[in-house]
Amino acid sequence: MTYTGYLELTVEKKHNRSVISNSFFDGVLKITRPTYLPEGLPLLTLIHVGGGYVDGDSYKTEVVVGEGAKLALTTQASTKIYKSLQLGVRQEMDYFLQAGSELLVKQDPLIAYKDAQFSQVTNVYMESTSIFYYTDIITPGWSEDGKLFQYKKISSKLKLFIDGELQVFDHQLLMPGENLQKLMQLEGYTHIGTLFMIHPQVDENSIEKIRVGLHSVNHSRFGISALSAKGLSLRVLAFSTPEIEEIFSICEGVIRHHLENKEMIEWRKW
Repeated sequence: MTYTGYLELTVEKKHNRSVISNSFFDGVLKITRPTYLPEGLPLLTLIHVGGGYVDGDSYKTEVVVGEGAKLALTTQASTKIYKSLQLGVRQEMDYFLQAGSELLVKQDPLIAYKDAQFSQVTNVYMESTSIFYYTDIITPGWSEDGKLFQYKKISSKLKLFIDGELQVFDHQLLMPGENLQKLMQLEGYTHIGTLFMIHPQVDENSIEKIRVGLHSVNHSRFGISALSAKGLSLRVLAFSTPEIEEIFSICEGVIRHHLENKEMIEWRKW
């Protein structure tokens, strides 16, 4: 199959250092050279050189993190979905985490404009000894008449397999025609944030520390829950991207300090 953008990436641990052992990209997807953080964690930035996603586009990303290796992956800018009434836009991301590996994925917001249709599937295949951190944000795009939620459909699925068994299945389905503002959907808010953290040391004490850290947040609504696997999920409803990013930052800070005794990651590219 021919993709609008394709990325294949492998990270391995060599001489006690995580290195990019293989990378291949085609179409409008590119990656930067890795920036190594103080702890030896390589940070890569995914770049879309096409400016936005349009009708009929398809994207595929495949990342393999080898045994004991680590990788932080982020995006250069927000993902913009434009009018796509006929075929829509499709994106698939497959992440493979081998024993003792760590993958941190922090994405800039997905912005859906008028008449956009977007479908995304994220598959994670990991071992129970590996660590996976993932965030995403969905926002409505600007329109000339100032009205929100003029996109047609957003479908975002995340399937998380641990030791070969499906442990987490999350499906966000947003269809403005179904009245997104009603109870049990957005309830008047405009932005949605999602965070998943799978870590062998996550427990109720970890989750309670995050709740304490978020106690002073009063501009958004959020809920945090333990998963059936060793991990947690967080959902945020807010009125802006910075509000969600503030909550994510607090969570990440608590997680890294409490579970790993590490400093926050400097994700930004400037």
